[in-house]
Amino acid sequence: MLRSRDGRHAYPITEGAVDLLCAPERLRIDAPWYEPWDDLAALVLGPPTPLPSPDLPYHLDAHLAGVAGAEGRDRWILEIGCGERLCEPYFAKRGFHYVGTDVDRRGRGPHLLADAHNLPMQDASFDLYVSLAVYEHLLVPHIAAREAFRVLRPGGIFFGSAAFVYGFHDRASFHHMTHAALLSVMRTAGFRVERIWPDWSYPQSVASMAFRGGPGLPWRVATRGFLSAMEWTFTKTSALMRRTLRQRPLDVRARGVEMAGSLSFVARKPEDAAAAPAVAAAGGR
Repeated sequence: MLRSRDGRHAYPITEGAVDLLCAPERLRIDAPWYEPWDDLAALVLGPPTPLPSPDLPYHLDAHLAGVAGAEGRDRWILEIGCGERLCEPYFAKRGFHYVGTDVDRRGRGPHLLADAHNLPMQDASFDLYVSLAVYEHLLVPHIAAREAFRVLRPGGIFFGSAAFVYGFHDRASFHHMTHAALLSVMRTAGFRVERIWPDWSYPQSVASMAFRGGPGLPWRVATRGFLSAMEWTFTKTSALMRRTLRQRPLDVRARGVEMAGSLSFVARKPEDAAAAPAVAAAGGR
């Protein structure tokens, strides 16, 4: 049993992981209506410089790895929804201090059982916060993003990915988010979104969504090939017609983001940030 310093709270230890799912306070959020059009027009839609490596774990691609950088330099990184902690060897090898949290245990499981909506961490205690294909599984992503903002140091980076054009999966997926939704979630929490980009195309995600498992393989391959061919034909034909009619060229990058199977993103907590707006705790912190 783990007890808080003031003795008011006690938490069980389950199979070596401290169960902090029931932290002593709950959060609520007031999210005003947000018109995203101007911010979307200014948003960088391309990926950052990749950092290729042969030991990249599942869901952490070279572009996201490039956000964290090649060297940890004793920085602290918190992963939400870490599952079996597949990212830990990658980050630990490079000098990061890695902490993995999740709401349940799979395989090795997390260091801490913790709710992303109500993290049992001190303010400004991490340099990096990563969530890989997790935020579509969170019940209230706005509150989880607020907690990300709180536990990050000023200048800290929140990066990761979330599903968009993909089916219900992994027992519970609540909020498959467009790039506008990601922008809204991050902005409401206080972050400055630096870029959003597609990391999975819809021909791949639709094929995987519709025909899962071993028996679905032939249909998966056929659907992926058909949709890829149709997309290629459409973009080429559209480009030709637009040139002929002297219209603006098709924005292929925007089209990719607006129809992506999954989106990746990078957001930063401002250096001069204090508390994020529009959020209150049920009790004093």
